[in-house]
Amino acid sequence: MSYVVPVTDATYHARVANSPTPVLLVFLPASGDVRRAFSPVLAEVAQRLGDSLTIATVDVTTNPVTTRGWGVTQTPTSVLLDQGVMQRVLLGVRPADRLVEEIEQAVGPNIATH
Repeated sequence: MSYVVPVTDATYHARVANSPTPVLLVFLPASGDVRRAFSPVLAEVAQRLGDSLTIATVDVTTNPVTTRGWGVTQTPTSVLLDQGVMQRVLLGVRPADRLVEEIEQAVGPNIATH
């Protein structure tokens, strides 16, 4: 089963760039309403999509290199990558059903809903 993993500037390359599965890279503040609202959604998506997707969160406050590298100016910003190639950028909080649908549309048969 998949889970949500934290990513830092130091671990980005190993956990995201070299991931064998599609990655949902989510930029969030360290705390606050946005994180509280989106964290349960990410946990549900991780449970539903299992090992076919890696969900990686980046704390924008403590990881400026990765945050700037992706040009993130608002949170949450989610970047969906498949084989290291950006497939879609999603802005804002959304329900789990909608997020799963957008992921499936972007990466197609690589994702298997559990």
